[in-house]
Amino acid sequence: MSAAKDVELDRVSKSFGTMPAVRPLSLHVRAGEFLTLLGPSGCGKTTMLRLIAGLEQVSGGTIKVGGEDVTDLPPNRRDTSIMFQDYALFPHKTLLENVGYGLKMRGIARTARESRARSWLETIGLAEYGQRLPHQLSGGQRQRVALARSLIVEPGVLLLDEPLGALDANLRHQMQRELRRMHRGVGLTFIYVTHDQQEALAMSDRVAVMRDGRIEQLGDPVNIYDCPETEFVARFIGACNVIVARVRRVTASGIECDADGLASLVTRPAQGGDSYGEGERIALALRPEAISIRSGDRGCVPERNGTALEVRNVEFTGATLKVQGVSPGGDMLDVELGRRTLDDRPPPEPGDQIIAEWREPDLTVLRKSARNGDS
Repeated sequence: MSAAKDVELDRVSKSFGTMPAVRPLSLHVRAGEFLTLLGPSGCGKTTMLRLIAGLEQVSGGTIKVGGEDVTDLPPNRRDTSIMFQDYALFPHKTLLENVGYGLKMRGIARTARESRARSWLETIGLAEYGQRLPHQLSGGQRQRVALARSLIVEPGVLLLDEPLGALDANLRHQMQRELRRMHRGVGLTFIYVTHDQQEALAMSDRVAVMRDGRIEQLGDPVNIYDCPETEFVARFIGACNVIVARVRRVTASGIECDADGLASLVTRPAQGGDSYGEGERIALALRPEAISIRSGDRGCVPERNGTALEVRNVEFTGATLKVQGVSPGGDMLDVELGRRTLDDRPPPEPGDQIIAEWREPDLTVLRKSARNGDS
């Protein structure tokens, strides 16, 4: 297996006619890491992958793989391999022929390529399936064959374009674990594209959240989830309450602010070098699972980080209970409770008066504006 290589994008952009698909951005993917490009449809993530692969030409900027400038090189001269969602297996070729196809295109002798193809079929648990055709396999098996075909050519970087999108939920989760195991085993650089937030959080070393052709936030999964920098990231990565408040006082340890119907809000310091003055508008992110509830009315509201709620809706989802309530100021808050957190208490019902509380570290100050695309 060849050594993993890093990928460096320097002010890379791509437009189709007058429509920008990727706005000038810079990104360094470390050698051997699993980085996911995550975002909604049309955000530019697949275009970025195709630019790295050489399937699209950049409109501006440079791309380096392993320190080599590959901006103007064709796909077959870049040390990359790409795996598509539809797997693109040849229906008339056996699994052995499909897996070894990349070696055939490189002029490797038949005996040598069949030996390596058999070795990869054994690695993916399909050693006895070499003479079968793709239509004789399950979706998960075809996915593994496509992965083996991508890896047999020993690329420094493997590019994966939503490879699990066509699988059902259970098989998708199984293949997420398989991909992560395979990544650890081969030690290559994986750049993965998906719109599935859970998939990105579960598999990645780092996640680049994209929006409108830009990288909105880059970080490890825990940081992306716990400390979203913008309202878009907060709402796109899981459920999130966004509270709009006014700054009352700024201290060295955080920011004190007020919002209609809520107790005094105390947060951590602002992110990204933002500064705030007294009376300035501020947006705060609060995850539903960070909120605890107890029975009580408005007279029981804590002095800090809490509010009274009138329950509007209760939804049972199996492992959790989702409660939606409205504060005296008219703000709607979503609360997510683990069933065990209720102990023997009956769950709240629509019309109940409850008190919602949260801890200071669970309030995140959102950035005033998105980053400029350099990551």
